[in-house]
Amino acid sequence: MNLSSLNTFSPIFPQDNDNMLVEKYFPKNFSEIKGQQALVKDILAWINTWGTEKKALLIYGPPGSGKTTMVKVLSKELGYDLIELNASDKRDQTVLNRIVGNASTSKTLFGYKKIILLDEADNIHGKEDFGGAKALLEIIKNTQNPIILTANSYWEVSQAIRDNCKLVQFKRLQSRTVFARLKEIVVAEGIHVEDETLMKIAEQSTGDMRAAINDLDSLGNKVVKGDEKLVGSRDTETSIFEALSKLYMSNSIDVRKDFFDVDKKPDELLLWIDENTPKAYRGKDLLQAMSLLSKADIYLKRAFNTRNYSMWKYASDLMTGGVSVAGVSESRYIPFSPPKYFQVLGSSKKRREMNKILLEKIGKKCHCSRKVARSYLPMISALFLNPRKGALISNFFEFDMEEIKFIDEKNYRKIELAREELLKEPEKKEKIEAVPITSDKKIESKKEATQKGKELPKETEKQKEDKQKNQQKTLFDF
Repeated sequence: MNLSSLNTFSPIFPQDNDNMLVEKYFPKNFSEIKGQQALVKDILAWINTWGTEKKALLIYGPPGSGKTTMVKVLSKELGYDLIELNASDKRDQTVLNRIVGNASTSKTLFGYKKIILLDEADNIHGKEDFGGAKALLEIIKNTQNPIILTANSYWEVSQAIRDNCKLVQFKRLQSRTVFARLKEIVVAEGIHVEDETLMKIAEQSTGDMRAAINDLDSLGNKVVKGDEKLVGSRDTETSIFEALSKLYMSNSIDVRKDFFDVDKKPDELLLWIDENTPKAYRGKDLLQAMSLLSKADIYLKRAFNTRNYSMWKYASDLMTGGVSVAGVSESRYIPFSPPKYFQVLGSSKKRREMNKILLEKIGKKCHCSRKVARSYLPMISALFLNPRKGALISNFFEFDMEEIKFIDEKNYRKIELAREELLKEPEKKEKIEAVPITSDKKIESKKEATQKGKELPKETEKQKEDKQKNQQKTLFDF
């Protein structure tokens, strides 16, 4: 770019301004929150009637749409103390119980009300946040103060937490709303920036107000009057829902480009499209689209099997552009949903983990692989029908109460009682375990002797007396 072609050379903002614009023009009241005014009433209604319905509020929506800003303004306007835990903090079970848990059940020094804000709740996962989601759910159920969660992705928050929250969705801000706020800022600063430049910043922010203001602030030492080209493009991540909407509405092969910025692997993307295509298409259009998805699945399978990942390109083109040109959605509104495959995996996760633990314990005792150990499970389950045998088996494999319940949910309490009885009579337990082996050997020896025609040795008088003594259990047995 030729700077000599510009008419004016001047910085946008004064050099002595140390405050960042995003902090300087942070909304002070509800009227300064742009684009989400309709939701203010819903949030106020929830906070004013807190305790009658859900104890937690989940605000979800794209970055920069005003979620955290709304909570901070809410606490200031209503005079609540705000306790905030954001994504930069460690949020495992211990930390949440210590900070959020204590705050949720206690009052401030002077009796002021509190709002607990957990920012980016959709990022509570991984080893560093181990047990965080489970702890958060318990805190929400027992809290004595309002809890507000924010999240960029609705689906990344666990269903158990969502079910215990009132849900409020923040939509992506429109470019004209962002432009209006940028215009207010430059007017307040007493400087001149072309409307065309401000609109360019607004459009490239893709509805992220914070990003737009930061972009404007970053041009503080640059010459911009009369040339919006100085505003660089912003790398953004396309939402899967936005991309799906374009796929079913555009009827164009070029829609595949919209999926370049979707943060999904090809196999995961295939599941999303497969789940939602029947909601968008009907009849022959649906048949053709599903046929293309089938071919895309074949290419993906070959890519994984042969490690020839160049086939991903063909699969991606078929599942995006191919499905798009297969038809046009009859409805302008499609209720997109994530693949049921993920929901099934989530619901069966605990079961699969428990099954893995059981197979490891069986394999360790029987010195066999998990595959062989799996074949023993039906037999163990059958033995559990007899509580005493179930107790003996459980002790042998060192099953805990949860594992016993997993194998036999109906009889696990009886088995637990039988285990307690075995602990009270360890000597009897040893005899019970030894009897089958001894009796089997005696039976075998008798059979062998009979078959060989040998006479069994007769019991002596002394052996008979000893036998009678052993059979006498109490003083009253004669």
